[in-house]
Amino acid sequence: MIEVPTAATTSTISITLPDGIYAYADINRSIQTALVNAGAYLIDASGNNVFYLQLSENSVYYAAQLDFSATPTSLPTGYTRPATGLYSTGGSGLPTTARVLRLIIDNGYFGKVVGLTSGTYPSAPATVASAQLSNIIPQIQPSSSYVVRCDLIKNEYVASGDILSAFDRGDAQVGQLISYKPGQYAWMNCHNGSRSSITISIYNQNDQKV
Repeated sequence: MIEVPTAATTSTISITLPDGIYAYADINRSIQTALVNAGAYLIDASGNNVFYLQLSENSVYYAAQLDFSATPTSLPTGYTRPATGLYSTGGSGLPTTARVLRLIIDNGYFGKVVGLTSGTYPSAPATVASAQLSNIIPQIQPSSSYVVRCDLIKNEYVASGDILSAFDRGDAQVGQLISYKPGQYAWMNCHNGSRSSITISIYNQNDQKV
């Protein structure tokens, strides 16, 4: 949710992301779409929508970064209001004191994606621009490494006993084929007796079947 400053008060905008795998640019567009639908933006002299909250990746710190800018109390030179919504002529209006939008994270799964624990950012109402980096390691990709299990294997070196191999996704991007080529043969003991079938399964780093 986003807490948007308006005239002498605030308005809360809810954002719902359908199930999927998102880049930060995708999430940022979803945030902007919600702000446009609520009329919580302005339009500059070139006709571009101006938003006072941005989400991006910070590769230097391996983190997501939220940039908060203070919403003005009056229209900057050359700016116009949206046709409808909070900041429109007929809406609640711009805040009486310059304040930044605040992001409310009440969903733990979303918090993992952007690397932020549940809470409100900034934690207190603020009047100056600021930036917030992830306070935990972001989990952008739901699966980063994989374990291959086989019910024929008798691996005495692991607790489950059925692990055949493990690998990561390498350079494969979302939706691409993962290519795994072991550097050498893996010699494993097998359970005694005859079998009518062999089951091979792949699990991710959270022990979830994929």
